[in-house]
Amino acid sequence: MIPNPKFSILIAAKNAAGTIERAVRSALAEDACQILLIDDHCEDATVGIARSIGGDRLRVIDVGDPGGIPVARQMGLEAVESEYAAWLDADDEWIAGRATRMVHALDQGADVVMESIDLHDGATGLFRKRMEIPPFLMGGSSNVRLFERNYLPGDSQVGFRVSLYRGLGGYDPELYGVESFDMLLRAVASGARFRYFDDAGYRMYAYPGSVSRNLVRQRAMVARALKKHPYEAVRGLYDKGGFSQRVTGWGLCLMAMFREEWAEAARFLEEACPVDMDPDEVLEPDGPYPVAEGWRYGFTRGTLHLLMDAPFEAVGQLESVIRWRLSADVLNNLGVAYRETGAERMAMSCFEQALEVFPGYLDASVNMEQANAARITIHPLRMQASRSDYRPESPS
Repeated sequence: MIPNPKFSILIAAKNAAGTIERAVRSALAEDACQILLIDDHCEDATVGIARSIGGDRLRVIDVGDPGGIPVARQMGLEAVESEYAAWLDADDEWIAGRATRMVHALDQGADVVMESIDLHDGATGLFRKRMEIPPFLMGGSSNVRLFERNYLPGDSQVGFRVSLYRGLGGYDPELYGVESFDMLLRAVASGARFRYFDDAGYRMYAYPGSVSRNLVRQRAMVARALKKHPYEAVRGLYDKGGFSQRVTGWGLCLMAMFREEWAEAARFLEEACPVDMDPDEVLEPDGPYPVAEGWRYGFTRGTLHLLMDAPFEAVGQLESVIRWRLSADVLNNLGVAYRETGAERMAMSCFEQALEVFPGYLDASVNMEQANAARITIHPLRMQASRSDYRPESPS
C-alpha cells in the first residue's frame, strides 16, 4: 500500500472480468495513487484479475450484499484514505497525467475538477468523438446551470475533495444511476468551487444496455434528485450569479420539465418569454441554446401542450416554429402530436424527416418502429447531442 496517498482512484465493479484489466492497468500508470476496487458482489473473475495486476497498490472493498452502484460508491467514499479522489468505471480507461492535473487544481483551491471525455465504441474500441465541457459552464457562477439539465458529458470525469463529498452526506442510495449527478447538484448548492479542463483524461466506452442507456428509469431518478432543491433556492443561485430574470426563468422552466411538473414549467416559461419579447432575438448567443426565442418558446410551449394532453394545440404551436429552424426535435414532437390526433401518415413523415436531419436519433427511431410509441423529446436537443440521444449502434 502507498503510505498517506494524496489521491485515490476508485473503481466500482460488478462482473467486469472482460474489462477490469484495462481499467486497473490504466490506473496503475499514475504514480503515487492508491487504487480502491469496490467489489459489488462480483460473481466472476473480476476481483482475482484486479488483484493479480494491482499488487500492493490495489485495495479491495467488499460491499457484501448486492447494493448497486450508489451503495458501492458510498462504501468507496467511506473507505478512501486520501485527500482527493476520482472514479473510474470498470469498463472505462484512465489517461495518464489526469491525476497530476487534478491534484494541482485541487491544491489551488478547487473542490471539484472536471475534464472532457473521449467516447469510444465498446464493441470495437474505435474512437467516436470528444465530449467536451460546454464553454458556458466555465464561468465562475455558471455551475447553477446544471439544474437546467446535466450538460456534462459524463459523471465519472469528476475529481473531488473527499471532505466535501463526505460533508454533503455522501451518495444517495435511492438514486440509482444518477447518484453522481445528485452529488454535483448538492455541491453547486453548497457553494463548492469548480474547475474545468478542456483536456480529455478519460476514455469512456459505450455499450448497448449500459446503466446510462436505461433512459426511462434515469429520467425518474433525475426528477427525484432535482426535487431536493426548492425552486426559490435555485433562483437565489441564479441571482447570485448575476443572471437576468429571463435566463433564470428559462433555467427554472427546464428544471420544472425535468421534474415533470408541467404547470410550474408553464409558469416559468412566461417569465422567460414576456409578451413584448422580440421573437427573433437570440437571448444567449454563447449559451446552451443559441437559437431565436420565438423558436425556443414555440418548441417548449408546444411540447408542454403535448405533455398536458392537448395534441391539437401542440400541432398548432409546433407547426409555427418550423419557419425559424427545421430541427429533429420539433419534427419528432410534431410527429407525436399528429399521431395523437389520428394523422398517422403525417406523423410518419415527420419521423422520417427527423431522422434525415439527425440520423440515429433515438426518440424518432422508436416512434418510427413502434406504431403506438409516443417518445417525446422534452427539451431541445443540445447543440452537441449527448450519447443518450443516439441509438447504441450509431456511429456518430
